[in-house]
Amino acid sequence: MKLERRPSIETTAQTPLGRLRAALDDAERMAVGASVSADDAVSFLRACDAIDRLIDEIGAAADIRPEMNRADYVRERLRTNAEAIARVVQRAGRLDEVAGSRAWEQVRTIAATMRARRLRRLAIAGVGALALIMTLTLLPIILPDEPAPDIGAISRLLANEGAAAALDRARAEYERFPDDPEAALWRGVLELRAGDPATAEALFAQARQRAADEVGFLFERGNLLIQVGLLDAAEADAAALIARPDAQAEGYLLLGSVREARGDRAGAIDAFQQAADRAAAADKPHLEVIAKTRLGMILQSFPLTPNP
Repeated sequence: MKLERRPSIETTAQTPLGRLRAALDDAERMAVGASVSADDAVSFLRACDAIDRLIDEIGAAADIRPEMNRADYVRERLRTNAEAIARVVQRAGRLDEVAGSRAWEQVRTIAATMRARRLRRLAIAGVGALALIMTLTLLPIILPDEPAPDIGAISRLLANEGAAAALDRARAEYERFPDDPEAALWRGVLELRAGDPATAEALFAQARQRAADEVGFLFERGNLLIQVGLLDAAEADAAALIARPDAQAEGYLLLGSVREARGDRAGAIDAFQQAADRAAAADKPHLEVIAKTRLGMILQSFPLTPNP
C-alpha cells in the first residue's frame, strides 16, 4: 500500500491551510505574554485577525476541525485577557499599530463590557450607585495609572539588539523603579547572563521577597532564563518546581520549554505530556490547555515517516 507523506512546511505554508496553521502557531506562542508585553500583544492581535480571515477564506474547502479547536482556544485567551491586553497596548502607545484590527475592536468591546459589569455588581451591592459610577469613570483622570517600568522595551532590545543593550535598559528601568519585582527579575537574569552572579542573586532575592508566591517566581524566572539562553539555570528552576507536589505541572511545562530550546523534541514531548497530565490531576485547566497546545505544536512539526 502506498503511503502518503505530509507536505513539507515550505509547501503547506503557501496554502491557506498552511497559513492558518502558521497564524495559530503565532497566536498560541504570543498568547502567554500578550497580557504583559506590548510586542506580544500586538503580534497576538495580528495573528487573531489572520486566523479569522483565513478561516473565512478556507470555508468548506477543507476539513479544519482541528484548527477550529485551536482557534477556539485563541479566542478564549483573547476574551479572558482582554482588559490586560488593552491596558498593555495603551500604556505602550501602540494604538496606531492596531488601528483597523478586528481583534483589537473585540478586545476594546470585551474590556468595556467587563468594566460595566463590575460597576453594576458594585452598584447592586448597595454602594451608592451613582456616586460610585461617577468616581470610577473619573478615576483615570483624577488619579492616572501609576508609572511602571517599561518591560516591553527590555524585551524588544533583547530580541533586536542583544543582551548587552537589554541589560543597559534593564538597569535604567530598575533605577527608576527599584521596588518593582519585575524590573528586579529582568535585571537579575541579564546580570547573570553578563557574568555577574552576585548582583543577580541579590536582585533575585529582592524579586522573590516581593513575588506573590515561590512557584510564580520560579516559573517566571525560568522562562526569562530561557529567553536569554541560560538553559541550565532554567532547567534548575524546572527541577525545583517538579520537586514540589503543588507545582509539578508548572515544572514540567518549564522543562518542556527548556528541552524545546535545546532541540530535544522527544524530551520536550515527554515533558509537555507530563505537564498536561499533572495539570489535569491538580485541576489546573489553564496550564493543561497550554501544555496540550505546546505538545500539539511540536507533534505537528514532525514529518510523517512511513513504516517500512
